Amino acid sequence: MNARFWIPCVALSCACADQPPLNVPGPTTAKPTGASVESPQSPAAVASIARRNPDARVVAFRILFDAGSSDDPPGKEGVTALAAAMTTESGTRDLTFAQLSRALYPMAASIDVHVDKDQTVFSADVAASDLMKFYALLRDVMLAPRLDDESFTRLRTRQKSDLDDNLKSADDESLGKATLQWAIYADHPYAHPSVGTDAGLAAITLDDVKAQRTRVFCKERVTAGVAGAFPEGFDKTLAQDLAKLPACSGSRATLPEPGKHKGLKVVIVDKPSADSTAISIGFPTTMTRTDDDWPGAYFFTSYVGLHRQSAGVLYNRLREARGLNYGDYAYSEYFEQEGWSRFTLPNEARREQMISIWIRPVKPANGAFALRGALHYWRKYTSDGIAQPEIERFRTFLTRYVSVEEQTESRRLGFALDDKSYRLTTPYAERVRSAWAALDGKALGAIVKRDLASPDMTIAIVAKDGAALKKLLVSGAKTPPAYDAPKPKEITDEDRVIEAEPLGLKDDDVRVVPIADLFAR
Repeated sequence: MNARFWIPCVALSCACADQPPLNVPGPTTAKPTGASVESPQSPAAVASIARRNPDARVVAFRILFDAGSSDDPPGKEGVTALAAAMTTESGTRDLTFAQLSRALYPMAASIDVHVDKDQTVFSADVAASDLMKFYALLRDVMLAPRLDDESFTRLRTRQKSDLDDNLKSADDESLGKATLQWAIYADHPYAHPSVGTDAGLAAITLDDVKAQRTRVFCKERVTAGVAGAFPEGFDKTLAQDLAKLPACSGSRATLPEPGKHKGLKVVIVDKPSADSTAISIGFPTTMTRTDDDWPGAYFFTSYVGLHRQSAGVLYNRLREARGLNYGDYAYSEYFEQEGWSRFTLPNEARREQMISIWIRPVKPANGAFALRGALHYWRKYTSDGIAQPEIERFRTFLTRYVSVEEQTESRRLGFALDDKSYRLTTPYAERVRSAWAALDGKALGAIVKRDLASPDMTIAIVAKDGAALKKLLVSGAKTPPAYDAPKPKEITDEDRVIEAEPLGLKDDDVRVVPIADLFAR
């Protein structure tokens, strides 16, 4: 959800002992960090991370709260996102939103926010020369937002439009991924999109927004992050100002364990206007970045399907060799792309994670084949493993590629905050590179067997005529591809195997949900 604000993020380190970062165990490997400096906590300040770089031309802010859509009260789904939006887009005690926008415009600056399941991050970049003038506005936005009736009506209407007109109507790719989470996390705080549900948004009042903001955007849940060319001592000023946020009223609720099932389960969103078929596949996992297995799992999913990179097997075999779609990827944790880049969005740490495969939309005639293709390659590599020469070749590429993730002051700060969220004392890039250096086929195979080779997977499909697709999948009939041009024999020979890839689906394994019923409540 974007519109001068984003919406996912993770749980952060807090000043109070009863709210540890993300409630996840610490890593078994630990080395001292480098550039990040954690300011000592005191009653007069909140937790903070500072990465000062006098040679930079900008100052980057990331103000991270251990709060997200999983904190939405039942029946008020979407209230955390609305509270975040109103913080940045209602103005301040002294300025209307229009006046705030005019004040920010000459600085080419904005104050953005992104809400995920477990975290919310307020972020901004500003030229170092404009820092103090900008900070006066940022401080008022965080501490004294206007939260008026007009902004509530405007932003709730926009959020409803983001749900119904954008997610459900115009963005089948995101809809498929949101449906996968809805299916995996049924009856769980992660089930609904951060923008909320139709019933939840209809029920939210301005008083609900004010109460939620006080409850979750509070000082024990915040970590103040700043990077770039700020003057010495500025990070302490930021932390002391954020300590003026209200005190948190209680501990965070513990998450339930996601439901379990055997074999494949399919949810088909029946969308009459769909002109393509979008597919997402996944399953929940207890593994997070804290685990020793995680770097190996990240290596494996990157080999199978690194996001927007032709280095991945799925991209090579389904897009490049067959021309089925724009791209096909696999992830060792929840993934959201930052803007139009190919890189992960920082600050989406979660207390519970998921393994997923994303098949970008294909022609309806190729929907079942693409699904089988993704399962075929995933099963092949989780079963047979990756040959040692391939591990060595891919390791050379990936150890260099991971450095490109940290190109800007803001992204480097974001990764430092993620490390703090997961209580990792070795910086992200250093940790994964070190783990990959010792990785061989035997060790990787053991990680895959423990964490990735589950036969119990959930499949979410957005398609036209869901009943017909269900009938086809349950029938077990072969589903050959429909190509626009002839393919080499090597491809068509492999197609004969893929089109018969076993699904083992029975009638009650496949559920068809009308688009109007999805995220209704």
